[in-house]
This record gives sequence, C-alpha cells and structure tokens, in this order.
Amino acid sequence: MTVEELRNRHVELLRDRRVVDRLDPRAHPADTAARYHTWTQVAAEPVPGRLARLVDVRVRPAAYRPGHLHDQQRTLDALQPEVLHLARAAGRPVDTPVFAGVFPTGTLDALSVPVPGRGILVLVNTSLLDLLGAVLKIMTVALPNYGTPPLLTSEQASYALAEAVNAHLYGNGAVEARRLPELSGQRLALVALMARRATQFVLAHEVGHVLAGHLVHARRITDPDTPVGALDAQSVGWPREHDADRLAATIMLHTLDDLGPRELDAHEPCLVGALLLVLFLHEVTDRLTDELGLTVPFAGNHPPPVRRIQTLVEHLTERVRTPRALDLAADVASWLEDQLTGVREWFRRVDEVLI
Repeated sequence: MTVEELRNRHVELLRDRRVVDRLDPRAHPADTAARYHTWTQVAAEPVPGRLARLVDVRVRPAAYRPGHLHDQQRTLDALQPEVLHLARAAGRPVDTPVFAGVFPTGTLDALSVPVPGRGILVLVNTSLLDLLGAVLKIMTVALPNYGTPPLLTSEQASYALAEAVNAHLYGNGAVEARRLPELSGQRLALVALMARRATQFVLAHEVGHVLAGHLVHARRITDPDTPVGALDAQSVGWPREHDADRLAATIMLHTLDDLGPRELDAHEPCLVGALLLVLFLHEVTDRLTDELGLTVPFAGNHPPPVRRIQTLVEHLTERVRTPRALDLAADVASWLEDQLTGVREWFRRVDEVLI
C-alpha cells in the first residue's frame, strides 16, 4: 500500500467515525474561531464570563471543524516526511509505508494502527497539537526569560492554561480554546521551533516502534471510551515504550551533529525541552484527569509519565553535549507545576457552578 492509500484509509476512518468527510483545502472555511486579539484581553472580562466559557466546553462540546482539522493535518503532512528523513540520516531508514493522520483518540499521544500487508497508520490526537501550541505560547509570554516585560500576569496565565487544559479534557478533541494573540520576534521563533520539535518527537516515537519491530509482536487492544467510540490500537508493553522514547530521542539528537559549539548551545536546550514537554503535559493532564475522576482512553498503554520522564532524562543526560541542555526542560516543568494551583482553582469554581 502506498502512503496515498494510507491517507485515503485515514479519511475513510474519519468519515466512518463522523469526524469529517474530507481533509482538503476545499473544506477550509474562513477563520471564525473566537480569539483574543491583544494580550491585555486575556482573562480580562469579569469572572462569571470566564467561568461560563469553561462551563460551556464541559456541557456543550463543539462539533469537529473541518478547517481546524485541515490545519492540523497540514502540520502533520509537513512533519512526517521530515521525521522519516531524520531517521534515514541517523542510519535508521524506514521501509514500511507510514502515514500520520490527525484523529480524536482522547489520549495525549499518538496510536499506531497497522493495516495488514499495507503499512502503518499513525493516529495523532487532535487536541495534542492545540495543547502544545497554547502551552508554549502562554509560557513564553508569562516568563521574563523570553522577553521583558512579560505579556501576561501569573493570574492571566493560569486562566489561559485552564482554558487550554479544559478544552483538552472535555472537548472531545473538537474544541480549540479561545485562540491567543500572535507572537513576534524571539518568542515567535522559540514557540515555532519547540512546537515543531515536540510534534516530531511524537511521530518519531511511533516510527521507533516500526524500526524496532515492536508492532510485529504487539497485541491489539480495544478501548470503548474514546471521543469517537470504540477504537483499536496496538499494545507493545512498557519496556518497548521506553525503547521507542529512547530511539526517538536519539534520532532527534542526531540532527544537531553538524552544529558548531555556539549553535549547539542555542539549539540543544530547545530540542531537549521540546522532547520532554510532551511527557510533562502528559503527566499534568493525567494527574488532573485522576483528580477529576475522568477516564483516559488507552491509559495503560504507556508507562506512567513520571517513569517515562525519568527514563528519558537518564538517556538524555548521557548524550547531551551542552552543560545547560536540561535547564530549559527543568524551567518548563517548574513553571507547569507552579501554574497547576491556579488551574485547579478554576476547575473547582466550575464544579461549584455545575453543582
């Protein structure tokens, strides 16, 4: 089966699950999504209005928007060939046809779905890309490390983060939190770089399963609680999930081999921070879903995020070449932890409204 045939299988799956009929430019309407136009508008309205937006997502999730999904698919279409090229450059060519398609799996991950005798369909959760971009934006404008003065106060950042996480947890992969203003300069470059690298890592992890032959020995599992009903995926076991993390990180680090010391000092911390950001977000959302009593599809498919973080940090520590390579990742983890108190408070207020 060619990659184009895998693409058609992906669209067929979207249609069968009543997500969208097609993912081509014709399905891309004008951008009418609600958004903040300036940073001063973020969390500026009275508290009842802010609560109402969070409540609406919980009780009235929106329908899937073809234009939004098309944008996400276009991102994957650009990054999937890059990841396969990176694997080849690292001496790990992929012989099996692979296609990455956006899909509302409900888990902050991607799922590999072998199509027997044809190739591998990688289903990337729709809200993963939204959450990555929103968190990176909020972080870069809230911390003075990335530009002074900060564009958001801590209170504004907590609400913006609550909006993004609320959309992920309750939006069925269809809801995009109110869009944040555009960035410029250093902040824009950093967010674009880290979002690209983080998404590449998600895809490289699934490619790692293909390269290591994990899917040949996998068992099929079905979870009935995804946003689109029962969905099949492959379970390879926790040791092989760690192997795929390490293989993906090795492929990604290889991209820095030709950089000089100054460039390496600038790019390696961003790469390491991006790789670990995916797992940090997984850990944060898993903790919140547990506290909120929510069900996470395919929850046992991967090791606990804390264990994945520890294992990957050990792997990276032995391979990074710049003294501060893990510093940015530590800053991201600390910032997320600090913001959780504010996010929990917004969720507590929503619970009070819904009682």
